[in-house]
Amino acid sequence: MQLNLKNHRANIFEKSSYDENKPSIVFIPGAGMDHRIVSMFEIDPLLESHNVLAIDLPGHGYTSGPVFHKIEDHSLFCIDVFEEIKIKDPIVIGHSWGGLVALDLSTKFKNKMTICMNIAYPFLVGEMLLDHAKGNLDQAVEFLTKYGIYKFPEVEIKTKGFGTMGSGFYGRAKGEIKSPYGTKNVEDDPEREIKLYPLKRLFNQSEKEISSIDLKSCNAFRLSDEQISNLKNVKYIFSEKDKLAKYNPENKLFINADLNKDIFMLNDVGHFPYFEDTKIISKTLISIINS
Repeated sequence: MQLNLKNHRANIFEKSSYDENKPSIVFIPGAGMDHRIVSMFEIDPLLESHNVLAIDLPGHGYTSGPVFHKIEDHSLFCIDVFEEIKIKDPIVIGHSWGGLVALDLSTKFKNKMTICMNIAYPFLVGEMLLDHAKGNLDQAVEFLTKYGIYKFPEVEIKTKGFGTMGSGFYGRAKGEIKSPYGTKNVEDDPEREIKLYPLKRLFNQSEKEISSIDLKSCNAFRLSDEQISNLKNVKYIFSEKDKLAKYNPENKLFINADLNKDIFMLNDVGHFPYFEDTKIISKTLISIINS
């Protein structure tokens, strides 16, 4: 679905044909990623009762127009999308940086439920990662996968096609990986790069430095005390082995949360559970949504 908004041509992925009369589940991808994140979840049981959508935020995937530098501006963009296609009371699911967008959106728009996966608050991104992100998408993704991946999936994930400016390889010869930003040598473990491709392909951007912009916006994002005290209908999913966004039960976000009912911990996975074990995250999402 392509929408002509005031300043953007917005791309919205539909898992099935959009039905204005159905409630909507809306995915917000992580930093530098695009709508294809939905392909990593096994959520077909939800399609009969819900629209399942994923938003390409400005500078990501196939959405064109001015790039935003603040998380708050991305949440306002989501509201423009919702109003354009008459979405009311959505279930909004955000991963990592996208989880911060979803969290902020929940303070500005009436959501039926907000699900934040693998977030930290404040989400402080280290200088090393920011330095990597300044160079190009491949460098940023290399860092994220090095520290964010705990294990590879037991079953190889099948993927289709390549991103317009996606990370990963377009071709491989003698251990060389050809990416949109040049060729790098991975003689040490070229098979690892191939195994990572189903995840790396989700990083797809129309602006070369969008990952850097997204990550910087994490450091700047804060909710007011009033916004935090008014948070409601928010669920949080964390991963036991996540080194990038660790669960802290004393986080101020949880001031009104029921830690037994609103917090879900996934065992034996890292920052990208939908890549490492799609069944455990998909089962958890379906259970939360149907509860």
